[in-house]
Amino acid sequence: MRAAVLNGPRDITVTDVPGPRLPEGWALVRVAYNSICGSDVSLYNNAWHGTAFPAVPGHEWSGVVEQAPPGQVAPGDRVVADLTLSCGQCRWCRRSQPVMCPGLREFGFTDPGGCADYVAVPAANLVRLPPDTDLLAATQAEPLAVSLHALSRVRLAPGETVAVLGCGGIGLTLLQAAQVAGAQVVLAVDPLPGRARTAGLLGAGAALSTPEEVAGWIADAGPDGLPDVVLEASGEPEAIRAATELVVPGGRVALVGYRVGRQVELESARWPLKLMETVGTMGPGRFMGAAAALVARGALRTDLVVTDVLDLTAADEAFRLAGAPGTDTIRVAVRADGA
Repeated sequence: MRAAVLNGPRDITVTDVPGPRLPEGWALVRVAYNSICGSDVSLYNNAWHGTAFPAVPGHEWSGVVEQAPPGQVAPGDRVVADLTLSCGQCRWCRRSQPVMCPGLREFGFTDPGGCADYVAVPAANLVRLPPDTDLLAATQAEPLAVSLHALSRVRLAPGETVAVLGCGGIGLTLLQAAQVAGAQVVLAVDPLPGRARTAGLLGAGAALSTPEEVAGWIADAGPDGLPDVVLEASGEPEAIRAATELVVPGGRVALVGYRVGRQVELESARWPLKLMETVGTMGPGRFMGAAAALVARGALRTDLVVTDVLDLTAADEAFRLAGAPGTDTIRVAVRADGA
């Protein structure tokens, strides 16, 4: 089978490799599409953690079951999968926080992922989709699960107001997830005007790009008009500082995006003086099933998120495009054997 092998930083070759072996309880899936997220780009640039080269990246994939043990899926089923493989026994697994498991493995990072014609995963990780589900759209089930996990961590309630900082793939998915949860997205911010415009198309009340525009919005809103919840999706230090300024006194901030090695300087008094609550969040949690159901029923505008599709043979170009600065590209997907 073909696989995009990341041999080292910014060095991908598409080559023939042996098909995956199937331990007991695992399934073989013929990959249709795999979309590339910011963590994949960080891995490509050697700015990630917990991964050794060579690696087959990709964790936002969809496909069709080729082989499976008897159980919840069968050959021919359309599926997506949870990327995490944890022990299931430690204190974090028992708390439904598998990303904190000391023995955590992740497909696309520690284990071969979806930038290949086939991927092998435990059958228990698979989520079956309705037979008419668009498999390109289904690649966004994993980012949506990350977003649903974040909203649960920050306890977003219907009727609350939200700001989203960073309008890449995760940010635009957070925006839509917040709307599905009954919240009103009053502000979306991204330094790239094209991404901000996309947030506006998706229903953000204001979609801004410059610090001056944001400062004006804050002044017009006044203390009572600031959002109840700020969802920070970029991981950039400037955006994290902006999140603490934007949130209403007594409000909550969720840090969803992150940059390995980046430092943020903040005045410690900001939290107690503003009665502000901040939570960190990572991974899909236990939300893959809910996310897959939302994508399958068309609750997510994936057509505005997945902006480019390239063949698996152009994987290196796809990663370079996904990480190119200053473009309106949001999510790039690679098309594999099952498309």
